[in-house]
Amino acid sequence: MKHEAEAVFLFIAELTGSFEAGSGNKEDKIKCGIKDYLDSTLHDLDLATEEDRKDVHENVWLERLYRDLDMYFGIPEGNKLARCLSIDTDAYRTVTYKWSVPIELDASASLLQYMGILLNDKRLMEMTNVIGDTLEDPWKLEGLSRAMLKQAATPMLYGSSQLATDLWTEGKMTYTPEDVALYNSEMSSGPFGLVNLFKEFLINSCKPKPEMDIKIGDDEFTISCNRFRSVGEDMQAYKVWDSIDKVYSTILHTNTKKVPDIEQFRRYFVTLLIHNLDSQVANTVSEKLMAKYGWGIPIHDAILCSPAAAHDVRIWYAEELTKIHKNRKEILKDYFMSIGITNASAEQWEKVKDKTVQFEGEFECSGMALK
Repeated sequence: MKHEAEAVFLFIAELTGSFEAGSGNKEDKIKCGIKDYLDSTLHDLDLATEEDRKDVHENVWLERLYRDLDMYFGIPEGNKLARCLSIDTDAYRTVTYKWSVPIELDASASLLQYMGILLNDKRLMEMTNVIGDTLEDPWKLEGLSRAMLKQAATPMLYGSSQLATDLWTEGKMTYTPEDVALYNSEMSSGPFGLVNLFKEFLINSCKPKPEMDIKIGDDEFTISCNRFRSVGEDMQAYKVWDSIDKVYSTILHTNTKKVPDIEQFRRYFVTLLIHNLDSQVANTVSEKLMAKYGWGIPIHDAILCSPAAAHDVRIWYAEELTKIHKNRKEILKDYFMSIGITNASAEQWEKVKDKTVQFEGEFECSGMALK
């Protein structure tokens, strides 16, 4: 039962933002969540602004979690003094409690997680909490806001050709020349630079075709090019009877002739790899979740579940990442072969591997890969 309340406290600290990434471990984050609960912490929102209205759901979620915890501990709803006197953070509750409010377990940047696991890069795995005790935020960069880094880096690392400045403008974010220089530096060096280099390797080395048979781990399927370019027009004449004038009229219909745009299709293969692995893991975890607890909702790289299920969900997710790490060489070999990457690209692949900081020793994924 202790795991259930701890899962709620971890999620509360995630919602409030009271835990500073890099400042401690799981227990430290739990303590932040407990303090938030004791203080009934909510976001201070100005509902007159559109930006703050976007966060209203977090306050609603927090209020409901606080009420659920009151019932869990047998405390009169909202009685802060009773909370302080009654909460037993060591023993918690020993009898079964049916939680009414779900929590969300979200991967710490699954794109970076899978890249780190596939490349066995220690830095990427540490910054996404796949390994290590200190809980990190992979989108934390000194000198650049989390929102700005994520807004530009996520599309770029998935294969987008848009500039960071265009993506910031699209997201209504102001930026300076210093922001641009810092972002470009980060994308060309360090762990982000490695992911960017691997992305470029996939895009430039693959040999796309209109239809391809793909193998990623245990999953085999066929894909079709979803990008097209116009190569001219076809005109077709139709003879139609005009019942008023009692004559046949000719109607000309023009169709734009399109063919698969193989060059644009290249940018799909980063998304294909990461999202497929995401889906395989989510499917496996969801099957186990439903079989044991009867309820859960997977949302890409996150799982909505009861606090009672959270401990198991974290373990199941970690087991799947450990399995991918163990089979990473075979996964990449099969994927490279299915998208047309051959020995001719060996030199470029070596350049990617040379940029990694290899993890040494026995690998076992941390349960906090889901924050």
